[in-house]
Amino acid sequence: MRTTRRTLLRGLAGGAGTVLLSSTVPFRAHAEKRRTRRGARDDGIIERIRADLERHASFGEKFSGGAGDLATAAWIAGRLRAAGYRVEESEFDAPFFVGRTARLTAGSASVRVVPQAPVVTTGAAGVAGPLVLIDMRAGAGTPADAGGPRPPASSSPPARSASAPLAAAGDLHGRIALVVAPFARHAALFPDRGIGEAVVGAAKAGARAVVLVTTGPTGEAIALNAPEQPFVPIPMAVLAPKDAAPFVEAARTGASSTLILDGDATHRPSKNLVARLERGDRWIAISTPRSGWYGCVGERGTGTAAFLELARWAADRFPDLSVFLMNTGGHEYFFAGTHRVIGQAPPPEKTLVWTHIGATLAARDAEEKDGALVMLETADPQRSLMVTEAAREAATAAFAGLSGLEKPVAIRPSAGELSSFTDRGYNTAFAAIGVHRWFHTVKDTLDTTDARLVEPVIRAHQRTIETLVARA
Repeated sequence: MRTTRRTLLRGLAGGAGTVLLSSTVPFRAHAEKRRTRRGARDDGIIERIRADLERHASFGEKFSGGAGDLATAAWIAGRLRAAGYRVEESEFDAPFFVGRTARLTAGSASVRVVPQAPVVTTGAAGVAGPLVLIDMRAGAGTPADAGGPRPPASSSPPARSASAPLAAAGDLHGRIALVVAPFARHAALFPDRGIGEAVVGAAKAGARAVVLVTTGPTGEAIALNAPEQPFVPIPMAVLAPKDAAPFVEAARTGASSTLILDGDATHRPSKNLVARLERGDRWIAISTPRSGWYGCVGERGTGTAAFLELARWAADRFPDLSVFLMNTGGHEYFFAGTHRVIGQAPPPEKTLVWTHIGATLAARDAEEKDGALVMLETADPQRSLMVTEAAREAATAAFAGLSGLEKPVAIRPSAGELSSFTDRGYNTAFAAIGVHRWFHTVKDTLDTTDARLVEPVIRAHQRTIETLVARA
């Protein structure tokens, strides 16, 4: 029987949606058989996801090389071995900061800041200088709070070019630059565009330090991914937008300020896990990063739960195929761990599909009520599905009905690790990736997600893999 989009969607509506892999079992009967067991199967997977999310959250912060990162790696390695995989562990040194004091002071205002990793320290005395404003917001000149009027949470106005705000700031030599970012769900620093360009420009112009206000939907400080070497050779910190108003005003008047980033900027070993289940020369590859900022339950926990579920499922679902798994540290540093072990993957010509599980598979949406964000029981739609052309049709059918993932897009370089694989010739590949409201903040805790929202995304991954394997 020919598998069509209609049959795939019929399977999706029934909660099974698997594609025929054996010509001896009609697709319709196969799907209906699964539908008769839907309640038990769904209860089982949801409870497994919930337990994995809770376990992930219990390990605490997942900074590369930290105790939470290493505990998570040991847990994942144990689970993969229990599922029958041969697991190889390797280590690499990742930047790590042991802080003592991180504080910005201007006049009577004093607040804790987040050292931007990799950290350039100031020593206990800090660095001092007049505070100067570099305002990247479109329509700068709004009242002296860091965000001005709050746009809708789904809105991300385009960043201003760095040249105009830098020129407006005037002389930066010997000063502390306060860079106010445009409203967005920020994630990373890039030297050639946006706020990263402004930071680089401030350093080149002689600023003694940079404080970045990550204007976004929660008012929290947003830690930013960056290269393994310091992004700029001067101290840099992130100031929470909710705390920024007095400092924006101080910068407008050129008030004196002091930034202290005191602590030990060092390196600690993080782990990469590579696992194999060898059953021939045709492979399925599944990957996900493990490390991240703070507890990162919505960002990394959802992907970890999906990774463990897909690893268990693939071992049983495809008894005649080999499975390659990759779980890496160093994600915060432009995918440092992935770049160190990608060469261990099976050859592209022998890999039927590469599934990369990106950030925030499913986080809870939220709405603003009386100035506060209230979490909803629905999925945050700020996510996307990146695909190669060879995977587009299968992914479109499998992810239908999932907000933000319904219309696959082309792969964006540096948006997650997927391009690291496709650049090496893995031409049948896909990845879901999202940036939820509490992304890269201290508030990315267990309550930002729900197993019931993660489960349909895992099912969609399974359906896509099955379709692509069947067509290989």
